[in-house]
Amino acid sequence: MARPSNSFDSVSMTIAVTPQIKMYLEDLTLDGTYGSSPAEAARLLISQAIEAKMKDGLLTRRKFMIQDGEVMALPLPA
Repeated sequence: MARPSNSFDSVSMTIAVTPQIKMYLEDLTLDGTYGSSPAEAARLLISQAIEAKMKDGLLTRRKFMIQDGEVMALPLPA
């Protein structure tokens, strides 16, 4: 199943992982379920972890908008 297109541009960031973690990420890409590269598998896992933290109440879902070409987070409710 294809994922919906992202409304916002992606930004690159660099993370360091152990060789063991990289191997697990490579394993996740073998059947294509988690993408075709370790970086894509990491992105999907991070997205799933953030969604889980929102579900658990540890993070509040934010609303975003684009203003002057920049992504801006709307204020969190009080």
